[in-house]
This record gives sequence, C-alpha cells and structure tokens, in this order.
Amino acid sequence: MRYLPILLIILLSFGCSKESINPKDGQIVELFVDHYAETSNQRISLLPGKELITTYLEGFDERELGYTYKVRARTFYPKVPPQDGPNNWFIFEKVLSKEVYNSTEPFNISLKYNGLFGSDIAFAFRNQVFEYGNYTLRPENDAVKKQLEEVLLLRSKLESDYQYAIKVIINAEVIHDPSNRSKSYIVKSVAVQ
Repeated sequence: MRYLPILLIILLSFGCSKESINPKDGQIVELFVDHYAETSNQRISLLPGKELITTYLEGFDERELGYTYKVRARTFYPKVPPQDGPNNWFIFEKVLSKEVYNSTEPFNISLKYNGLFGSDIAFAFRNQVFEYGNYTLRPENDAVKKQLEEVLLLRSKLESDYQYAIKVIINAEVIHDPSNRSKSYIVKSVAVQ
C-alpha cells in the first residue's frame, strides 16, 4: 500500500504524452489581402476560395491601404494558445503580387469594435483628427463630421447598456483618400442601426 502513490505517479507519467504539434503548423498557404482593413478585421482570405480567415496575419508591415495583395504565409499553432486570442495565426513570408485598387465605389467599415470585454467605438478624436487604428478618417463635409462626433458620444451607452452594445451596428461608408491613399479614408456617411 505504501508504494501505491509512487506506482500511480509512474503510470501517469507514461500515460501522458507530450504536447503534439498540430500537423498544419508550418504549412505554407496563399492569402488574399483586401484593399482595406478595419480596426478588428484585417480583411484577409485564404486562397484559392477567398474564405475569410478569423485570425490574423503577423509581420506584414509593408501593407498599404488601397492595394490588394496575394501573399505567401506560414501557419503557426503555438503549443499553448493564448487565453485571450486565437489558437493559430499566419506569419507573413513574401508578397506574390500587389495591385492598386482603383475603384471609387464606397465600401463599409465598422466603427464599432467588439472585444473580449465588450464593445467600444473603433475610432477616437485626437489633435483635431479622427483616428481609426493606424489610419485617419477624413469627413467629406461638416455634416459627416457631426455624424462622427455623435457616434463618439455613444461610447458611454455602449459601456453601460449591454443589450444595446450587442445589437447596435455602426458603419461608415468610405472611399480611399486619393491624397493619402495608404493612410486615410474619406467618410461619405455614417449609419447607426
């Protein structure tokens, strides 16, 4: 009986295998990087089917707004995934192609960020500039500027009213800023639904 704990420890040590690496770890893939990004969405798809990925691409520092890219990346599965993040992501390796996005058709970006601890407004007003992550939101006119200012006033309601925060949709209709294509959007309108 007195050797039972030692025997149990020995049996358990043989029964437990070391963490195995995911077979997809290190796999080389091709990704499509869209012409725009949102603060919480890099707008990246897995090729060939352009399936939107739910994780992120690390190390693609040369990315510029207003351009679409086809890139080569490597999958990465950490042995111990972070508790507050994805269980895998992609690591940038090489640009395969880069094309300018010339369309003047407006597209929508979300002005609301949904995070682990709730929702928040995805932009701020600092030094007389609307900052959207690393990008700038430039209102097309004074009416749009007022719309953006009104959205910023919703921050406290998002923090205090959980039901409102999960239901409300806050979007901006934007185009790439021709004078600062890779760093700025021109905001045509804002919609709160």
